[in-house]
Amino acid sequence: MENTERKKRFDGFISTKALEGYTIVDKNSENLTAVLKKEGQKVNHLIHGAITLCTCGFWAIGWIILTIMSKKESRIRMSIDDSGNLIEEEVKR
Repeated sequence: MENTERKKRFDGFISTKALEGYTIVDKNSENLTAVLKKEGQKVNHLIHGAITLCTCGFWAIGWIILTIMSKKESRIRMSIDDSGNLIEEEVKR
């Protein structure tokens, strides 16, 4: 596959990930690799603590569920091989 076509596909993949909420941490247009990051969902413990106090502890169950289900930050490394196939792997921190 030609290099210009690989670059177009690479930019298209990055654009798709950006629409999914990822931001570019590092991009190498020469080697066609990039590291993308998606922020995690944070739970506002101060507000949930106040709600729990106001509801005499009933909201504690919902608060625990929200805390367990909140997502952590994720990072992925993307690259394209010589055939034009996308290689996507999760980066462990």
